[in-house]
Amino acid sequence: MAIAVDKSTTALLIMDVQNDITRMDSEMAQQMGFAQEIERTGMLSNLRSLMDHCRETGLLLIHVLIDLEAGDQPRMPNRGPFYAMVGGGNVCKRGTTGGDVHEAVAPLPGEIKVYKCLFSAFASSGLQEILDEHGITDLILTGVSTDAVVESTAWDASDRGFSTILAEDCCICGTKELHDQTVSRMQMRCDVSTSQELIGAIN
Repeated sequence: MAIAVDKSTTALLIMDVQNDITRMDSEMAQQMGFAQEIERTGMLSNLRSLMDHCRETGLLLIHVLIDLEAGDQPRMPNRGPFYAMVGGGNVCKRGTTGGDVHEAVAPLPGEIKVYKCLFSAFASSGLQEILDEHGITDLILTGVSTDAVVESTAWDASDRGFSTILAEDCCICGTKELHDQTVSRMQMRCDVSTSQELIGAIN
């Protein structure tokens, strides 16, 4: 069955597609496997096509960026290798090249940007208020990585009463296997679609 999208109540979230996380010359992107998977899948091209169509049709775009110093997070967790790697707040730091959105999917002037402190797009970001202000009830989820910001945001959104659509070819994990496992977990609680299916549904 074809997916249905009401562009007046739906927003596209482009999450954590920042240079430190995505570029081939980023140490973090290499270590995590993100750079290799982005190149293998063509994820950025898929995402750009979806973004361009949403712009043309008037569907709201929101760029979500991680900034470890954003919001009112009282402290940073320190257990586990991820937190050891990002400790000190030098990854995706606001105002640095590494913290900028990848040029292939960069925001246009006037598009909404929100900064969040950890995994979920709702974490200390003010996203809830922006969505409520625009009358948004449904979210299209994209970004890096599927098992981190995308999945975390999906569960958080559900707890807040939002319906979600996963654009599965507009997100990646460090490996194909991990991406597929995450999509399998998510498909019971959200609709799963592709960029081309969504482009066909948004008019």
